[in-house]
Amino acid sequence: MSLILKIFLIFFVRIHAEITPPNYDFTLKTLENFAPGKSIEELKKTNPKFDIFSETGDQKILRFKLQRKDYMLDIYTQVKKDIITDLFVRLPQHFLHDLFLKELQSKWKKQDKFVRHDKSALYIWLDKDSTNIIYHGSCSITCFPMFLEIVSTDKTVEPLYKKLNVALPKW
Repeated sequence: MSLILKIFLIFFVRIHAEITPPNYDFTLKTLENFAPGKSIEELKKTNPKFDIFSETGDQKILRFKLQRKDYMLDIYTQVKKDIITDLFVRLPQHFLHDLFLKELQSKWKKQDKFVRHDKSALYIWLDKDSTNIIYHGSCSITCFPMFLEIVSTDKTVEPLYKKLNVALPKW
């Protein structure tokens, strides 16, 4: 028994592998240029890969592709008069919920509302920098983020999540 224990100890002591969480290089700073209140023209200069998802009058929904080494993000921005009003991003499921929520809470403190149903939860921050932040996390074997939405508190703009729900196919 002691021989087996010694072999395991020698094996584990010799491993010098770096263990990093699978959130890779993602931080909230990645989304700063897409935040409400920013100019869409400036964003187009730094992120030329986009398409128009929807356009009605002076409001548009643009989809940007943000390529990283280990993942790609589709970031939807709603624009009114060349100013971003809403941001919606579907997050990769290999991100860790705990790390992502910790980063959100370090930026905006503890959430104002929390709703949990089964193995999913919504975290809501109200009126932070003239925006409402909605984060959805879910769990199966591990917990992972589903989406993050930053919505303008401007009542003249219909929130992006309502428009995306209408755009989804009806089964």
